[in-house]
Amino acid sequence: MAFMLKIQWDIKAGREADFRANQAALCKVMLEHPGVICYHADYPSPRVSQWTEIYATDAAFEAHLANEKGKAPLATLIDACDKITCQCWGNPDARSKEILVGFGTTYHETAENAFVLNPRADKDSPV
Repeated sequence: MAFMLKIQWDIKAGREADFRANQAALCKVMLEHPGVICYHADYPSPRVSQWTEIYATDAAFEAHLANEKGKAPLATLIDACDKITCQCWGNPDARSKEILVGFGTTYHETAENAFVLNPRADKDSPV
């Protein structure tokens, strides 16, 4: 089942450039996993980054985090933060929830039929 994560990274003073460089590296790793439907990062203030990630399957989530190219950048991101807040919508399996424990993830209800992965999604669609 698809699930969505919203993550806020509160970045330590003086670590902003390091964080941004490693966030960009993780975006490149994401491109290796077609089951990662969305990987969006923004910076609403200099020391805060907010991400939205949508995974088509638990296997895609696990593969993304297990990718050797992403382990060092992710470790650097974690070290560069004072606080990480992670919220999840959807129903990840037990293994994904085990991984998400490390991010202090909280789980939230979604309105019925409001969060679905479009089975006809086509990245090349002209409409």
